[in-house]
Parts: sequence; C-alpha cells; structure tokens
Amino acid sequence: MVDDTDMTMEDPDAESKEIEEGKAAALLAYIPFLCFIPLIKMRDNRYAVAHGRQGLVLLMIEMVAAVLLIPKISATVWEFTLVACLGAAIAGIVHVLQGRWFKIPFIGETAKRLKI
Repeated sequence: MVDDTDMTMEDPDAESKEIEEGKAAALLAYIPFLCFIPLIKMRDNRYAVAHGRQGLVLLMIEMVAAVLLIPKISATVWEFTLVACLGAAIAGIVHVLQGRWFKIPFIGETAKRLKI
C-alpha cells in the first residue's frame, strides 16, 4: 500500500498522471459503501486511497448517525451530522472532479491514521 502522509508528489507530471488514473475511484469514495473500491482496487494510487480513507470515515460517521437517529434522542444533532457528512462528501466529489487533493477537516486526519 502507498503512504499518503504528504499528499503531494515531487514530480508534477507523475502526480497529474496519478490523479487522472485515480479520479474515478476517488469519486466513488464519497458514495456510501462504495468507499471500499478505491481502498481495494487502487491500493497503489495515493490519490484514490487518500479519498477512499476519508470516504470510509464519513461512512462510519453516517452509520452511527443513522443508527442513533431515534425519535426524541437528539434528533436535531444527528440530522445535522448527516447533513454535514453530505456536505463533506459533496466537497470531496467537487475536489475529485477538479483533480485536486482535499483533506476534510478532522476526517482527513482521522482517515490518515487508519491502518488499512
């Protein structure tokens, strides 16, 4: 597996090629349950793996929020969490389509620490 701790590359041409090759898989990372595709199929592409990790953390947060979305138990808090995850996923998709690295605040750092 690749190490994406820096999230940049020294060779701009190689970085551009890696981004183009990983763009489709990185896009899937922000669709619930499809985040595993870049983590499994594109393990050697730092761009796809970085977005896949963030998508996995988003999925975990979304699942917790969905399970805990029980009437009369802080429904507003969980609804806000789901909307925030949706916003982060949309931001991730926009950055993927633009071919840019993007680290979601808090989630990007948490995703970087995942041992996958």
